[in-house]
Amino acid sequence: MVEGSGNHIQRADAMSLMQDVLDTQSRALLDGDVATMRTTLNTPYRRITMDVDLIVENEADLHAGVSAFSNSLRSLGVNQLIRLATDAEFINDQMIEGHYVTHALRNATKMVPSYLNRIVLQHVDGVWRTIEVASEFESRGWPINLMHFASQGTVRNPKDMHDQRRNVNNPLRVYQQFLDRLTDATRERDFDAYIALCDLPYTYHGNALDTLMSTPEDVRPLFDMTVDMISGGKADTFERKAETAQFMGPNIMCGYHNSVFSKDGQAAIPAIKTRMILKHIGMGWKLKHVTDSIANDTYPYSAPEPTDALLTHRDIQERTKSWPTSL
Repeated sequence: MVEGSGNHIQRADAMSLMQDVLDTQSRALLDGDVATMRTTLNTPYRRITMDVDLIVENEADLHAGVSAFSNSLRSLGVNQLIRLATDAEFINDQMIEGHYVTHALRNATKMVPSYLNRIVLQHVDGVWRTIEVASEFESRGWPINLMHFASQGTVRNPKDMHDQRRNVNNPLRVYQQFLDRLTDATRERDFDAYIALCDLPYTYHGNALDTLMSTPEDVRPLFDMTVDMISGGKADTFERKAETAQFMGPNIMCGYHNSVFSKDGQAAIPAIKTRMILKHIGMGWKLKHVTDSIANDTYPYSAPEPTDALLTHRDIQERTKSWPTSL
């Protein structure tokens, strides 16, 4: 556990650590110092405003976001960016959640209304890094500029007694366990067990297709295709191998894995890269979004056509703007 005894000491430590990160970020944003800002951000990380909820995954999107936000400060003439922590607590040994207020000033004059933010930090490779930020202003997508603001605060969430971050020390292990249950259901041709792991409706994406899985009948062709590849002899082994996994909220997990079809110990087709977003509902984790690195442009399809590219969550949101954006 974190050093120090008692909630008061823990809270003070969390506040100090969080304020240090905020101060470093404020200086970097004012200076347009993307490199320093990058050291305080983890990827993937979740960015939320009143009308945006996305996962920032790659360096290009991260650089664009930091640069645009920094440029918007300079265009407003901001020369003081003050971000003050208001509360903070350790969710677990490696994670801090708290709130802070942003004041963007030119000399002593507010250039935009002050606004509230919720932030989550994680201790990664010896450094506290941002993994989630929610802000109470409106935006028009990514990158985010300081242009539109909400009139009411909406980011201070009530404490969730079932916050999974308090109980799970190894999200990668939990993610692999979920993948194993999904794979076991496929191997055993148990569609009921498979569908029980899905939170319908969930979204399914490839490089050229977007599908809303609203009913078990929508999911069935994908399940049957995987079963048929094995029972039809094209492959004799099917595995899902987790690579990384990270919390994106109290009950949201984003994971990346490879789906591997093998025949006589050799790859039957190239590995399929996959991103899954899971949501903890009731007593277990459920599938909410999945993206595969496939070139198929229609659904259902008889066999996957793997590619090297896995579309980012932001790319998917740009393509499905009329769909709900919340994770």
